[in-house]
Amino acid sequence: MSQGLVDNARELGFPATGDSGAQYFDTSEEKMRNIKRQLDSHVVKNVVSQNIEVRKLVYIYLLRYAEQEPDLALLSINSFQKDLSDKNQIIRAMALRVMSGIRVPVISPIVLLGIKKCSTDSSAYVRKAAAHAIPKCYSLDASQKDALIEIIASLLKDRSTITIGSTIMAFNEVCPNRFDLIHPCFRKLCGLLADCDEWGQMAILGVMLRYGRAQFLNPNPHGEDRSREPPKTMTVTQHDDRHFYTDSESDEDSTIEDGNEVDDIVQLDEDHELLLKSCIPLLQSRNSGVVLAVACLFYHLAPAVEAQKIAKPLVRLLRNHREMQYVVLKNIAVMATSRPYLFEPFIQQFYIRSAEPVFIRDIKLDILTSICSESNIYTLLNEFQQYVKSPNKDFVAATIQAIGRCATNVSAGADRCMRLLMKLLHSTNEIVVAESVIVVTRLLQTCNEERLKSVIALAKLLDTIHVPMARANIIWLIGQHAETLPKVGPDVLRQAVKSFTAETIITKLQVLTLSAKLICLNPEHPTLNTLNQYVFNLARYDPSYDVRDRARFLRALTMPQHNQDQPQAGLNALKEHAKRILFSDKEPPALEGEGIFRNLSTEYTIGSLSLLANQALPDYEPLSDYPEEQPDPSVRDVEELEGWAGSRTMTVEQGFGSDSFEGRYRDPGMASTALSGIEATGFHGGYAGGGSAKKKGDDYDLDAFYEDTTDDYDDSSEEEESSEEESSEEDEDDETSEYTDDSQSEDDESEEEDSSSSPDEHLPAQRSKLHGFS
Repeated sequence: MSQGLVDNARELGFPATGDSGAQYFDTSEEKMRNIKRQLDSHVVKNVVSQNIEVRKLVYIYLLRYAEQEPDLALLSINSFQKDLSDKNQIIRAMALRVMSGIRVPVISPIVLLGIKKCSTDSSAYVRKAAAHAIPKCYSLDASQKDALIEIIASLLKDRSTITIGSTIMAFNEVCPNRFDLIHPCFRKLCGLLADCDEWGQMAILGVMLRYGRAQFLNPNPHGEDRSREPPKTMTVTQHDDRHFYTDSESDEDSTIEDGNEVDDIVQLDEDHELLLKSCIPLLQSRNSGVVLAVACLFYHLAPAVEAQKIAKPLVRLLRNHREMQYVVLKNIAVMATSRPYLFEPFIQQFYIRSAEPVFIRDIKLDILTSICSESNIYTLLNEFQQYVKSPNKDFVAATIQAIGRCATNVSAGADRCMRLLMKLLHSTNEIVVAESVIVVTRLLQTCNEERLKSVIALAKLLDTIHVPMARANIIWLIGQHAETLPKVGPDVLRQAVKSFTAETIITKLQVLTLSAKLICLNPEHPTLNTLNQYVFNLARYDPSYDVRDRARFLRALTMPQHNQDQPQAGLNALKEHAKRILFSDKEPPALEGEGIFRNLSTEYTIGSLSLLANQALPDYEPLSDYPEEQPDPSVRDVEELEGWAGSRTMTVEQGFGSDSFEGRYRDPGMASTALSGIEATGFHGGYAGGGSAKKKGDDYDLDAFYEDTTDDYDDSSEEEESSEEESSEEDEDDETSEYTDDSQSEDDESEEEDSSSSPDEHLPAQRSKLHGFS
């Protein structure tokens, strides 16, 4: 490594003789300043260096210091413009990348000209660099927007899977709502989706989601997307009477389920159907972002029946790093609030392990309570019983809260949940008992006669429970049922008055309220009046002003005023309705965590960062509503024309980069670059290499293709011509052997139809088979 750096330094013009090579590993400030001075003196000269390593170093240096030294950067612009015509596609792409990365507004017209030139380049790699440069130019000079949109429109016609993803990213940055640019290439994007790179797939899926919400009708017009019950199987018909989403046993016009006919027939647009079909193979992607993007599209754009396909791929993503698990689980939790049936079959995948972090535990608990149903509630409660034994107090409290939510969501299992919570009241763990009391109190707020025994059991626990919130809840619950339990309330008040001064503020407030309720029910009871007056006198001199204010209000509401000759009319009106005020029916309070994810599902888009942060972040745009009437679908009926950018019928010069550069700095037996795809190597339809047409069985032999293309990098033109003649002879022999079989008749027809194009046209389709997307 040291020798390599010394060699590169010699190319830059630095002294590197003897032991001086070691000085470049000295990181002192003086040495750094010395290196910077030498770079400044040699950087412009080495922009045109023949060594690609030196060029990369100079390019990085210019990008780093362009803003601090704009004059130095401007001196290199002419060299970059010349490099845009270099024979080597890597040099052309790097030159444009550096030009667009120099943040000097004065060069924005030059950058725009460079983008225009590279957008029509014969190399897909250079066109991709042009697409990446568009957002940089737009951020540098927004006045160039119209010209950049024209470039985006031309790049959207590109057929290369290498370029299209970057073009869509540029579209999102510059003109995200110009759907008129998407109309002519919609079907092409659907076809290329499986062959694009992973980041391009996510960009395309995001655009397709927004496009579908604006151009297609609601696939769930009857509210199936918000129903917590599994949707009925429905028939989706097309204009040509082809049925896509149909049950194999259903009729053509209706689907029979449980002996009943379903007359709700939803017609999907053919392009809507094409989009959903094209996304299905991506559910097998190894990239979690791609799978989540497909899930977002199916959740917001597909019929509720078809949305069930996203559950298993999402669950598969849980076998990943915990940070990624959290993102996936957060989105699952939001989807489960409105469509719990999606994840009910995978309930065991959300069971909690002891080694999981707290943020994973909590969100899994929320998912389990959301997908709880009559069929799995008993299994789920058995699982919760094990969680309560955890030494983590916060996790135990969250589990008990989850049991309460299960009782609220599933009425059939409410009694079982209540029995489990009452059983936990006898635990030796004070935290378990206190949290159980709080949940039971909320569940018993509106209880029937059968559950009054539970209220009495809670009253007996007041002597052993010392958690303030739990004591306050029990006293409030007894006051709420004081009319149906006439003997329990006075006894609880007697015990509470003894320890009134030692209670916390929240407990004191509930003791005062209980006393006022009992007086309203028995205004003439001498013992209750004495206890009421005594507790109000204690509260009158309490250190807390909240307790004093509550005592002053309840005293005026429940006790006669003997010192006032003219009672106030408003106070008398309040006294007449004192019982209604104190015993008014109240809605059961929401349990902790309940309703959070349900609100998120209606406010934020699945997979968005705003959903993860639980707030609208800058530049977040919600999905638009479906149109009431079907927009004109004929805008997508556009035939692709020959000569579009990226067309494989375009003739380009042969070879990859500069032959002189290749012969000097690279081993001829090595592949010249690690770029993926056929077009990344610079070979398009005009290339006549024989290896590109070789087949192995029914598929193209890609190994033979790359072996033959590397053999073509030769400086001698005579050797090129001889190699082409040999490869053409090999092709003729291969074609003779291939077409002798009668089983290849279909291939013959396809070869005749596509005779004007290069055999390389078929390679992306074959690549998709290799990737498992056939």
